[in-house]
Amino acid sequence: MRSSLTVSRGQRLASITKKTGSNRLYVDYMLGKKRVQKSTGLIDTAENRRTIEKEFIPKLEAKIRLGVFSSKETKKFRDYADEYMKMKEDEKSYDMKRSTRLKVIEYFGDKKVNEITRLDVKRYLSTLVIKELSKRLYLSTIKGVLDVALDDEAVNSNIAVGIQFKRTDKVEVKPFSNEEVQIIIESAEGALKNYLGIAFYTGMRSGEILGLMHQDITEDTISIKRSVSKGRVTTPKTQGSIRTIPMFERVRPFIENQLKQSKSLYLFDYEGHFISDISVFRKRKWHKLLKDLEIEYRKIYYTRHTFITAMLNSNQYKLLTVAKIVGHSSIETLIENYAGFIKDDHLKINVEMDIFRESFVKVPKLMKF
Repeated sequence: MRSSLTVSRGQRLASITKKTGSNRLYVDYMLGKKRVQKSTGLIDTAENRRTIEKEFIPKLEAKIRLGVFSSKETKKFRDYADEYMKMKEDEKSYDMKRSTRLKVIEYFGDKKVNEITRLDVKRYLSTLVIKELSKRLYLSTIKGVLDVALDDEAVNSNIAVGIQFKRTDKVEVKPFSNEEVQIIIESAEGALKNYLGIAFYTGMRSGEILGLMHQDITEDTISIKRSVSKGRVTTPKTQGSIRTIPMFERVRPFIENQLKQSKSLYLFDYEGHFISDISVFRKRKWHKLLKDLEIEYRKIYYTRHTFITAMLNSNQYKLLTVAKIVGHSSIETLIENYAGFIKDDHLKINVEMDIFRESFVKVPKLMKF
């Protein structure tokens, strides 16, 4: 690409500049009708400024005057999206998010990254007929791709940063009642029955149950070390999700029955291989079971919500104990997600008690000399 810029020999064509929030020095110049800011990679010091003024800028200006300075061709969104997708391949939720990311790439794919505006992003998000919460993944993908372009200096800033969504109420979680739990387990058959028995009485995530191996089960404990989803075996959701939980007596029969059925190293298997995804149970058997029992449909993941709310409402376990059993990162996360399901026992306390009377400490008199 040849610059069409005509300049006199004494005219300055480039200058040193800085970007807000960066301690690196940039060179600012015009290439044709386009303003360019190029990072020198050097930290802002007096010595580095002198080096740029004496060595870098004169060479740059010479190229501009000769009309042979070539600018890097601006890449399209799709080019950086390919690199972004490769960076995410090891992500535990890669398969789940892949289809969403591909939709974003399809929409913005042929647009040059430096021509995409903040308004373009907002308009695209407004066309999505989905909940505001679900739009966050679409925006996250756009941000991620533009971050790659920013690192390559194809854009000067990430225009998707700072876009906000209006606050929405959390989706209501409706746990199964005690009666529903009993009839569901009693009516289920085979591996599904054992799966539901373990799910309802441990609160384990679906992938964690499918990831159980014979070696993870002892007489007194169950160790959760891996998760299985869409054919991928990964570590559990978070570091806190790698845990060992007690063998509840109500769980033992389902574990023992499934151990007898298993023909591989995994607790749940099909023809000698681990079950690759919960959809094996969910798509047909789970839907049909609830329909036959005339129970309102809820995702199979609600077995976990049901266990947690039952544990909290039993008043027999500390919050920290429940959090550790279900693999929550903190008590705060547990309270935030399930506070609405804890019974109003705080309204039934003895209002006549004096909380300071029993706790008052009598200070002994000092011995006189």
